[in-house]
Amino acid sequence: MKPVAEWDDKQLANLIANYKRQGRVDDAYYLDALAEMARRKGAGLDFEKSFRAVLKAAQERRFLSYKQLADESGVEWSRVRYAANQHLGDLIEYAHRKGWPLLSAIIVNQQNLKDGRMEPSTLKGFCEAARSLGYAIADEEAFLKDQQQRVFEWAVSYDTDT
Repeated sequence: MKPVAEWDDKQLANLIANYKRQGRVDDAYYLDALAEMARRKGAGLDFEKSFRAVLKAAQERRFLSYKQLADESGVEWSRVRYAANQHLGDLIEYAHRKGWPLLSAIIVNQQNLKDGRMEPSTLKGFCEAARSLGYAIADEEAFLKDQQQRVFEWAVSYDTDT
């Protein structure tokens, strides 16, 4: 197959939908297509830069703000705030399909950088994204804390050559 970057937006969306319909969401080509779509639809948020920012913060066992995430891509937060939900949703799915913890668990509002708490609406969206991937969640706060801990542990052992 040709590289995913050569597909136009409509073809790429079709490709992703077909892989989902066929249940082939763990296929490497699907993951490449998902990452490519995220790059295109991020309104300036760069998928690779977001991944690297999360990885660096997690390796330092610290939380990351939405503004810091936007800064990593060189865009104003006010310009990308509405695209951020989809961008982070794509990051969650990408991480899940790679067998990683849900990476956006450590991305929080600026005022919550010390404790990693998510605002109620943010926590709800995070948990909805996780449930759509098959996670069973009884206690949303406990699930978040568990995922945050998993992200920190994963980052320490992440092989940057992969």
